[in-house]
Amino acid sequence: MASVSRFLKRYSKTHSRRHLYEWLHAAVEEYARSATEVLNIGSGGEIEEAIARTGVPTLSIDVDPARSPDLVMDAQDMTELADGRFDLVLLLEVLEHVPEPARALAEIRRVLRPGGCLIGSTPFLLGIHDHPNDFHRFTRFGLARLFADFEVLELAERTGYFEAVYVLCLRVFNVGGRVQIRRAVLLSPLILALRPVFWLLDRALPSSDATTGYFFVLRRPEGEARRTGGVPAQSPPEPDTPSLP
Repeated sequence: MASVSRFLKRYSKTHSRRHLYEWLHAAVEEYARSATEVLNIGSGGEIEEAIARTGVPTLSIDVDPARSPDLVMDAQDMTELADGRFDLVLLLEVLEHVPEPARALAEIRRVLRPGGCLIGSTPFLLGIHDHPNDFHRFTRFGLARLFADFEVLELAERTGYFEAVYVLCLRVFNVGGRVQIRRAVLLSPLILALRPVFWLLDRALPSSDATTGYFFVLRRPEGEARRTGGVPAQSPPEPDTPSLP
């Protein structure tokens, strides 16, 4: 029973993070292959393994010392790191866990050199995880507002509407007590059998109104003085973003 539950947890994560790692590798190749100073916000797990496979050496920070970061540090306050130090910052599956994301984005912009890039991702339609430290979900319009001090190079949905719904069904195997998980495992053949149905629905009725999450690449503008103050009073128009591979 436990092995089946672990398999389903990995399976749900594979669908939730669809395209994430291939887009990460493509973005590093296009925007940051020559980067020498790279900051990874968040440490440990599959994300760090995926970053390691890009071949880019990083300095990692995390608020949790148990995740073995290079520095125990909060992304909302990185005063120990010099202005403009990094060519690239990685922020993968972290933004939803930051209590004040605008503060973190202001700090990231500060430590990026002008012209440096931020590569990141954050979930949208996904159950609460790593509780109680799960605070936010952003639409693409909310992200565009949050990214007002950056040039948006890429902003894309990781999955379609129905695959996101399917992931929510799969996530039920990861929540609740032993009795609920046991019941979910017993129902797993039905959930797995529905996969082709959701796949067909995504193609027959394509929609970006829901997704498991977003992938983004931002650039700190060159030749511009640092701005402070967080999110602007009014939302900028939705950016024109290039299609991802």
